[in-house]
Amino acid sequence: MTKRNTALKSSVPPARPKRLPRYTSYPTALEFGPLDAGTHDKWLKTLPICEPVSLYFHIPFCEKLCWFCGCFTTISNKYDPVEKFLETLKQEIRQTAVKTGRLHVSHIHFGGGSPSMLKPDDFLSLMDVVAECYNLDHVNEFAIEIDPRTVDRDKINAYAKAGVNRVSLGIQDFNENTQQSINRIQPVSLIERVMTDFKDAGITKINFDLVYGLPYQTVETISQTIEQTLKFNPGRIALFGYAHVPHIKKHQALVGKHKLPEQKERQAQFDHASDMLRASGYRAIGLDHFALPDDHLFVTYDARELKRNFQGYTEDRADTLLGFGPSAISSLPDGYAQNVPMIKDYMDKISSGQSAVVRGLSIVADDKMFRDIISTLMCYFEVNPTEIAAKHNIAYDFSREISDLEKLVHAGFMMCDQGLYKITPAGKPFLRAIATVFDQYFDQSTDIIERCIHESEG
Repeated sequence: MTKRNTALKSSVPPARPKRLPRYTSYPTALEFGPLDAGTHDKWLKTLPICEPVSLYFHIPFCEKLCWFCGCFTTISNKYDPVEKFLETLKQEIRQTAVKTGRLHVSHIHFGGGSPSMLKPDDFLSLMDVVAECYNLDHVNEFAIEIDPRTVDRDKINAYAKAGVNRVSLGIQDFNENTQQSINRIQPVSLIERVMTDFKDAGITKINFDLVYGLPYQTVETISQTIEQTLKFNPGRIALFGYAHVPHIKKHQALVGKHKLPEQKERQAQFDHASDMLRASGYRAIGLDHFALPDDHLFVTYDARELKRNFQGYTEDRADTLLGFGPSAISSLPDGYAQNVPMIKDYMDKISSGQSAVVRGLSIVADDKMFRDIISTLMCYFEVNPTEIAAKHNIAYDFSREISDLEKLVHAGFMMCDQGLYKITPAGKPFLRAIATVFDQYFDQSTDIIERCIHESEG
């Protein structure tokens, strides 16, 4: 078997960013190249009508610019551009449904940007089109990302009417100095009101998104944020590390004017927050998620069916994700496809009846095997690569990978028990670096231990 998907890659390893992939997909979006829309159309037309799919909708608008943001979004002080965009989004949904047929949907996710920017009637009108094109009778989870500053009771009632049963609140941090440094002011009283409105509407599955590594955060302030979070008792918590990439997101330079915590301080913040959450009854899931023991995510976790995708850790079992909107990524059995990121280009393509897809990657059997290996490692901190290869009916020579794993065992970052390699507590901070061992697109010339050291420094 080949050790790299050479038919799709050049012989020169690509330049790597300082930060390692988060492995929300494999191969990662770093490997995407030009993709012919006809190829994507073929993938859509061959989707099995009997298999469920997930739907993702990217709403690329916000009312205010959060300086820490790394998303594809546009600031709009007027609603007219949003209304025009929604008409185009409806057209994309209809155009795609012509190719896929009326598939059954198991999971829906609205991301952004700020999906909560949509007016209630517009959200319901959009969902009417989705229901017109796809079968929504058996949706297990309907989730939406919420900016607490842009949501009100009318919007929340519209979500409940549409069937939303999970919301993720973008909290980030409760410290006022930190909020000011990222241009995201959200008093505790606002969160209290929003939480009450959601529960009154019958939407009780509530996630908090928190961020560490921001200006003015310390172990002490993180402790205060976790204490406040615990008072709200969200079912799930995502604790993300801030990625400072002003060379990609220029507005992040405004965050960089403030002193950012060093890596050791960042790790201390995460470790302390993690300890507090676990001491308060939350269970840790993978890289950065926590949930209460009665959360249904643990049914999936304990059944060894947990997955990691573009939205993080999920219980969604669909093998196909259809992405709609600018920059949205679709994950299909034959590969990945990403829409053009610029709103104008997206609207021009869809309005003229064209596909919005411009980038992507075909995948082969080896890619699917390594995706399974990396996903297992990211979800469970352990993996038996030969066992997974057998499940995929692939005879693969893991000599290079096993050699690197043994180096990690010698360093105390992993342990091995009859072919099952488990990450030790000392190795958990280096999860992403360890996952690169199995990344056949990653430049393997740097020693794995050095990769771990660079992750701890970067």
